Amino acid sequence: MAGVTPLVRDGREGFRVRFYDAAKRRREIYLPGSGRSVQRLAKAVAAHCDALVQAKGANVPADPAAIAWANGTEGRLRENLVAWGLADPVSPKLATDAGRYLGAFVDAYIESRTDVKESTQTNYKQTRRLLVEFFGDRQLLRSITAGDGARWRRWLSAERGLAVASCSKHTKRAKTLFAAAVADRLIAESPVAGLKGGDESNPLRRRFITPEVSARVLAACPDADWRLIFALARWCGLRCPSEVRGLRWSDVDWEEDRLRIESPKTGLRFCPIFAEVRPVLAEAFDLAPTGSEFCVSRHRGGLSNPRTQFGRILKRAGVVPWPKLFVNLRSTRRTELQEMFPGHVVDAWLGHSGAVAAKHYLQVTDEHWARASESRPPTSPPIVADPSPSAAITDIKKPRENPGFDGSGYLPDASEVTPTGLEPVLPP
Repeated sequence: MAGVTPLVRDGREGFRVRFYDAAKRRREIYLPGSGRSVQRLAKAVAAHCDALVQAKGANVPADPAAIAWANGTEGRLRENLVAWGLADPVSPKLATDAGRYLGAFVDAYIESRTDVKESTQTNYKQTRRLLVEFFGDRQLLRSITAGDGARWRRWLSAERGLAVASCSKHTKRAKTLFAAAVADRLIAESPVAGLKGGDESNPLRRRFITPEVSARVLAACPDADWRLIFALARWCGLRCPSEVRGLRWSDVDWEEDRLRIESPKTGLRFCPIFAEVRPVLAEAFDLAPTGSEFCVSRHRGGLSNPRTQFGRILKRAGVVPWPKLFVNLRSTRRTELQEMFPGHVVDAWLGHSGAVAAKHYLQVTDEHWARASESRPPTSPPIVADPSPSAAITDIKKPRENPGFDGSGYLPDASEVTPTGLEPVLPP
């Protein structure tokens, strides 16, 4: 148990905190000053030291407040705590802007992530912009609290007007960023670790693109390349732009009617050349310049952001643009194929799991509602407008031992079964 005693050192008053570490060695911390405020501080230091020693001896995580105090110390005291095994070593990054300030830290982190795709780095930069816009570029990392993190999350929704899915994605990226700061011993704990991103799926933004609308859009495409882009996204369910842009003519197996898809997201898979796609693919092949490598060659530059041009095509077709233009093409195809093939087969063709399909792609279409209405079975006997006041007693039969089962598999409604013991008395 740590003790606090007054002490005069070099002619100055102060308080000495004395405790024993996990190895039963005596340790001391001297706090200069006098008065009750310094004494209370010394008692708080003693409590933190006790908590750290006990946790180290029991090999369990210490109280977060004690860890934050130890890792927040500086100078000789921090060196002693590190030597006693009660604090993490000081990170060299703390002497740089990248280890102290929010903007510089996130920039350095993004630059270090050479293992991710360029699009992933772009996503981190978007989250960086939102963090800096709220906190400031020169905000000290260690000064951001869990309450600040919760206010930032609410700000994304209330002030910036971001959808739940967008808030969720930015929250997850912020968790990754601050977790890296914890791992580098720049901060004691992440201020966003306890945040919940929310459900990224939004059924209200799903749209089923009917065959009639698809035919109009295909006819409105300006050239063979755009017809192929639309056909691959709509009837093969390829992700656009990544999978459409990467498809090569060497990936087309005309004899087996298969496409070899090297997806940047999920790896290699194979997909059928569906009947709707084959004539469009053949047209693009016939019109492709000699020696062309990629199936889509003319608009490869525009595939970095194809939504703008696709929006013009929809306007030319007289179609109101739907949310998530290319994702809903993939969602439509998943819903169609689900009706025709087993789920594991469609999973293999489109490159996602059944759980992902249920959460993000599968839809309830107008056709489902129509079929349900046409084949609706009767749920109860028809209602008689003027029922007879009484029935002939001879028409009533004594129920079987099990009144809910008539021996043929038919389970009558409860109103059709006469309760046992209340049978009518038959006339002699």
